Amino acid sequence: MRRLMLALSLLLATVTGPASAGPDIPITDVKSLAGDWRAVGGASPAAIRIKPDGSYKSLATSEAKTIGKIAVITGKGSYRSTSSEGTVTLSRDGGKEVLTFMRADLKGTARLERVK
Repeated sequence: MRRLMLALSLLLATVTGPASAGPDIPITDVKSLAGDWRAVGGASPAAIRIKPDGSYKSLATSEAKTIGKIAVITGKGSYRSTSSEGTVTLSRDGGKEVLTFMRADLKGTARLERVK
């Protein structure tokens, strides 16, 4: 249980990068984020799978797992997991979609790109 609570915290603490790759793109619907994403630009590889309802599971290389949910209201995303909460933004970097999770306490960010 404790490992589950630490997973996203570890992901957000170790996977850092620019707060945004480019101008934010409004998120029209949480369904548009569904799919597989992988961490980029950080010290620790990690992956996340987002379902059409916004629920997600993440896995870090340490095998720590976490679950959470993304919500979208008026084009802006937020998340809540077993260990943290904050905002989610969507942008483009070199033609790739990039999701950035920013903890509300500003103790970390995670930058992920869509896996095609």
